[in-house]
Amino acid sequence: MPDYTWIQTVLEKWGAKNKAYDSDVDGVFDTGAIPNLDASKITSGVLDLARIPTIPRTKLEYPTEDVALIYLLCIGKAGYVNHNNDTSRWGLYTVDSFADKAIESIQIEDNHITCAGRRSAIDTMYMAYINTANSTADFILRKIVSGSGANIASESVDLSHPRYRIKLSISGSTLKGFREDMTTAKISATDTDIASGLWGGGDTGTAIHTNPIELYLRPVATPLPPAKAIIEVEITENGTNLAQLLDKHPELGDIDKYAVTWGAFDHKPEHNTMLITITSGNPYTGDKAIQEQIERAKSKNLKVLKPPRDYKEAVEQYRQLKQEFTEWIAGKDNYAYQTLGHEDFESFQVADTYCGNIVDGIKPNTYKNVPDWEMRKTLQMWKERLKRATIVKEEAEKHLKKIEEVEKKGW
Repeated sequence: MPDYTWIQTVLEKWGAKNKAYDSDVDGVFDTGAIPNLDASKITSGVLDLARIPTIPRTKLEYPTEDVALIYLLCIGKAGYVNHNNDTSRWGLYTVDSFADKAIESIQIEDNHITCAGRRSAIDTMYMAYINTANSTADFILRKIVSGSGANIASESVDLSHPRYRIKLSISGSTLKGFREDMTTAKISATDTDIASGLWGGGDTGTAIHTNPIELYLRPVATPLPPAKAIIEVEITENGTNLAQLLDKHPELGDIDKYAVTWGAFDHKPEHNTMLITITSGNPYTGDKAIQEQIERAKSKNLKVLKPPRDYKEAVEQYRQLKQEFTEWIAGKDNYAYQTLGHEDFESFQVADTYCGNIVDGIKPNTYKNVPDWEMRKTLQMWKERLKRATIVKEEAEKHLKKIEEVEKKGW
């Protein structure tokens, strides 16, 4: 039998002597498990490492937060792909899919894809961008599903140029848009259509609309601004009745005194109305615009709700609304997060999203292209956040168990 004492000698030299976890030193080294290994070289103290199977590059971890996409391009983890089969328009995207991330960039040209997340197909993704051609709704969150687009949030701001640093952050079923200030969301929305996909941006045509050097993959960012009003609005092909939300008035030129900053809650294009939360008015008439939208909704016999004061009230509002909006997939914790804005509720709704998709089978295969190590790291992050929850502790414990169910079932 070969002499393996040299292995024990080396381990003892490294400080492994008399430690319980090193009991395997006395075991048998299974050379038969390594194809074509020359066992005689082990007896002489030389391990033939060249013949040990290597880990495939696709299985290796790499940076996925606070990293430039240009770096990921250099290591083969990002690449250029075209938009909507248009070979004149290209963007830089990650090679692997992710669920909860943020993408940050500097926009250069108007009305083009700048930050795109969860791109699950060439014509299915979420995006954030600036369009100064609008009157007073220049910063936008938009979703595209199978080529059909809908605005699901916009900021009531009139920008003179599009050259701003912006960020799209998605966690669970919540989207957030950041402009200039990368720590405080300007706009947010709840949507359940796309659960994972590629991250990036670009959209180059006759000009480059996003500098690929300025694309960064970031961690998710919280919290949200709380709602000042909750109303029901009519839907058009663009996602909302823009004539209702963004009326133009000749006396103000292109400035819309009724514009508000709003975000949709689980927009469903086949429905004729949807619920939105309003978080601010506009720079010209302030919060008076919010009251105008409330009065307009009342005149059309659409729902108007006061924002909930706490989690219990948010849950009760949701249960009443769910009777009317039966098509909603988003749950009570999504509603609590979008209306109250507290970061603890972000963790709740993320746990609900993963549990619903994986354990309940709503979208069971949606995370199959996310690297296993990335999924485990992401789930561990949410578990740690749930453990640190400061309000509604009993709910935090329930949602922690949901994450553990997901880990047990696998993806």
